[in-house]
Amino acid sequence: MNNYILGFCFLLFISCSQESIVQPQEINEALKEVVEGETFAYMEKNYEKWSSYWDHSTDVLRLDVTKAGFSQTRGWDKSGGNLESFFKENPEPISSTFKNSNYLIFHDTNLAWVAFDQTWTTTAGEESVAKATITLVKKENLWKIISYTAIQYESEDAAVDTLGRE
Repeated sequence: MNNYILGFCFLLFISCSQESIVQPQEINEALKEVVEGETFAYMEKNYEKWSSYWDHSTDVLRLDVTKAGFSQTRGWDKSGGNLESFFKENPEPISSTFKNSNYLIFHDTNLAWVAFDQTWTTTAGEESVAKATITLVKKENLWKIISYTAIQYESEDAAVDTLGRE
């Protein structure tokens, strides 16, 4: 009798614990939501919402590469902390639209890396495209962006491979 009760308790424990396991696809979708949510909040010029997606440590790293050159900043205060005044001085939301595609996502328990293509379209129909990578860390059970890289390229060059090495 005791063996039956013990077996029943074991099966009950296993069935309950399996419900709490997060599936990889669920994590991928949560990471995409962070990536897109951060962009939408930036477009809205909502500093509080936008900054909530970011880690606020000195480890934050941002790299932007455009036709005009590149910029790299390290630390939240230099990378994102100074945008509050920019948002207040330029409160008009960004009217362009964006679409992320071709996601490549790797994750572990507390670290994730997300690469994707990002296409921006202005209200006049002009497009700009970029390859982006974002590294996220889990802090207090929330994914936070710790590193962001965007490399713009000409949309006519469909074969561009920013992840490849020559």
